[in-house]
Amino acid sequence: MSDKSRTESVAAELERASDDTQNGSRRGFLRLSALVVTGFATACASDNNGDGGAGAGNPGPGAGGKGAAGSGATGAGAGAPGVAGAPGVAGAPGVAGAPGAAGASGTAGAPGAGGAPGAAGAPAMGGAPATGGAHAAGGAPGAAGASGAPAAAGAGGGPVTVPGGGWKENNYLPLPALPAGTSSSIAKLPDPFKFISGSRISTKADWEKLRADLSAMLQASVYGPKMPAPDMLTATFSGGTVTVNMTVGSKTGSFTFKITGGGSAASPVPCVITCNGSSLPIPSGIATITLNTDTFAKQDKSIPTNGLVTTLYGSAAAKSGSDICWAWGLSRIIDALEKLPEAGINVKRIGTTGCSYAGKGALAMGAFDERVALTMVQEGGSGGTALWRVSTAEAKAGQNIQEATEIVGEQNWEGADFKALFSGKGKTSAPVEKLLADQHFAVALCAPRAIIILENDIDWLGPVATYGGGVAGRTVYEALGIKDRCGVTVAANHGHCSFPTSQQAALTAFTTRFLKGGTATTSGVDEFNGKNSKLGTFKTADWIDWDTPTLAGALTWDPFA
Repeated sequence: MSDKSRTESVAAELERASDDTQNGSRRGFLRLSALVVTGFATACASDNNGDGGAGAGNPGPGAGGKGAAGSGATGAGAGAPGVAGAPGVAGAPGVAGAPGAAGASGTAGAPGAGGAPGAAGAPAMGGAPATGGAHAAGGAPGAAGASGAPAAAGAGGGPVTVPGGGWKENNYLPLPALPAGTSSSIAKLPDPFKFISGSRISTKADWEKLRADLSAMLQASVYGPKMPAPDMLTATFSGGTVTVNMTVGSKTGSFTFKITGGGSAASPVPCVITCNGSSLPIPSGIATITLNTDTFAKQDKSIPTNGLVTTLYGSAAAKSGSDICWAWGLSRIIDALEKLPEAGINVKRIGTTGCSYAGKGALAMGAFDERVALTMVQEGGSGGTALWRVSTAEAKAGQNIQEATEIVGEQNWEGADFKALFSGKGKTSAPVEKLLADQHFAVALCAPRAIIILENDIDWLGPVATYGGGVAGRTVYEALGIKDRCGVTVAANHGHCSFPTSQQAALTAFTTRFLKGGTATTSGVDEFNGKNSKLGTFKTADWIDWDTPTLAGALTWDPFA
C-alpha cells in the first residue's frame, strides 16, 4: 500500500469513529397563575424574549501540523484529543543512497471536547507525512506512531485548569465522572461535606473540588448530565439582539436572545437572566435577558428532550432532563456575553431567576455555572429547593403536595434515571432514601456565590421541604464563613408567583450587594411563616445526622472579595 493510500485509510477510519457517540385541579390552578403572572410581568417589560443543563461532548479529532522536510514517512498515530500522533520511525536507508532525515512531528491540534463520562475521547489525527526530502532508493516506510492514551472522563467539558481560577462555568477541572445515582439506603439527608470517595472536607481550599463532586452526584441522582461547552461558539450583537452559532462535531445549531437595558463596553451593567420571564421586580440599572426554555429543551414528558441540546449532542444527552438543558442554555448565553463587551453586560454580576417550574430551572441555572453571581429562586417547590425526602414525609402525613412520584408524570424536568426510579411508585412509598443526593446539594453548589430562596406557604409547594433545602444547604455557607450569602424566606400564604411586599427588603439587600456591588446587610435572612404543612416545621434532628465542620484556611476563589 502506498503512503498516500495508507494516510487516506487512517483518515477514513477516524471519520467513521467520530460519527458513532408531566393532576389535580390545584396544580392546574397553580401552573395557570404562574403563567399569568409571569406573562404579565414580561409584557410590562420591553420585549426581551430571545429565541432561544455535566455530561459528555462529542470530541472532535485534533489535526496535527505538517512535519518538516525529510525522507522518512511519518506514521499516523491515534493520540489523546487534540494531541498529534507520534512521528513514525524514519525509513531504513536504501542501498543506493543515504537515508533522508526523519520528518519532524506535526504540531498539536486544538483540544477536542471532553469525553463522555467514563469514556475515552476520540483519537487525534497524527502529523502529516514530511515532504520535500528526496526518498532514498529502497528505503522501507516508517513504522506507525504509537496510540495515544484515552482522554480523561468528563462531566461538563471545558479545558483543564487549576482550581481557584474563578469565573468559569466550572472552576475545578477535570470534572469527576458521574457516579451511580442511587445508594442502598440513606434515610436522612446526604452529607454535603463528603467527597465521592467518602472522605470529608477539612479545608476551605478544597471547596471547589468538593463542589465538583457534589455536582456530579446531583446530576447522577436528579438532573441527568449537563452537556459540555460546544466545540465552537461565535456570537454577534446588533440592535440589542445577540445571535449565537455553535458547532459540536459535525452538528450545528443557533439561537438568539435580546438584551433590555444593557450598558456599553465602557460602562457595563449587571444583568438578570430570567427563565422564561420573571415575576420579581428587577431594580433599575440592571439589564434583563429572557432565556427561552423551549429553545434548549421543550417542556413535555419526553426524555430525551426536544431542543438544541439533543440536536447537538444526540445520544450523549439521552438522560438529561429539561432543567439541566436550560442550565446549559444559560451557560451558552454567558459564553456569548463574554465575547461581546459591546453588549454592555458586566459578566461578573449576572443573576438568574424564575418562578414555579421556572424557579426549578433558575436554581439549576445558578447551581451549575459558577459565573452566576446571584441565584434568586421563587416558589420552585419540588425540583426547586424542596428536599425530596421531606416532600415524601409531608405526603405520608396526608399533605397535598407535589413530590417525586408526581413530578415525573407531569413534565421532563428531572433526568431519565430519576424518572425510572419513581415512575409507577405511590406518593407514600417513594424510594427517596435511594437518592445519592438531595436538593440541598443544589443550594450548596451556589457557594461561594450568593443565593436567596423566596418561597410561599402553599401546601403543594411543600413549605417545610423548601425551607429545609435552604437551611441544610446553608450549612456549607456557614462552614465556608459566608453564611450571609444564603438567605431563605417562606412568606405567609399568597397568590402563587405574586411577589409579596414582605420579601422585598430581603430581595433588595441581595440584589444591591451581589449584583449592583453596593453596601447592604444580607445576614439574618431566615424566615418561616408556614401553616400549611402537615409536618409543622423543619426539625433539623429529624433530617441531619452530620456535623458542620470547622474548615481551615481560605477559599481559593471569592467572587465578592
